[in-house]
Amino acid sequence: MFFLNRPARVSRLVGVGVLVLGVLSWLAPGRAVAQDLGALQDRLAIAEQLAQYSYRWDSKDSEGFADLFTVDGAMDRRPGGTLVTGSRVVGHQAILEYARTSHQGRLADRQTRHHFSALVFLELTADSAVTENMALITHQTAGDNAAFISASGIYRNTWKKTPQGWKIAERILFTDRFGGP
Repeated sequence: MFFLNRPARVSRLVGVGVLVLGVLSWLAPGRAVAQDLGALQDRLAIAEQLAQYSYRWDSKDSEGFADLFTVDGAMDRRPGGTLVTGSRVVGHQAILEYARTSHQGRLADRQTRHHFSALVFLELTADSAVTENMALITHQTAGDNAAFISASGIYRNTWKKTPQGWKIAERILFTDRFGGP
């Protein structure tokens, strides 16, 4: 499936979604199929935006990365649930500057990869959503034979539906910190 071009992948996903909706309408005939289809389309659109998060950050596309966020979007890091002082970045322009500074500075000599898995929807309405997904972040420099794990954790994203599509209103990275048994 990964050799398919993007339109073919999306078409296949929509086809699977229509099949799922058919089963849902058979199992729960009282449910409105149009409502189910709308929710499925929203889930697919959000999943696509989440995939773009990885691709845009890891390709050092600072502008594209910032465009994933609402105008007043925010992001921060919370190892063990505690906010890292100075990590909160608020507003499209501030997120763009953060991405540029990171891509041209601390990450300039390395290839990053954000490996996302286990996307779950904690909430989903017609115009907002909250998702979580696991992340494994790797780095590789020219001197490294293989990528190494830089961090792992859980991303919690609050999404807003805008005229331009689904955007991230808030992104929190809960980085893993294991304290032992």
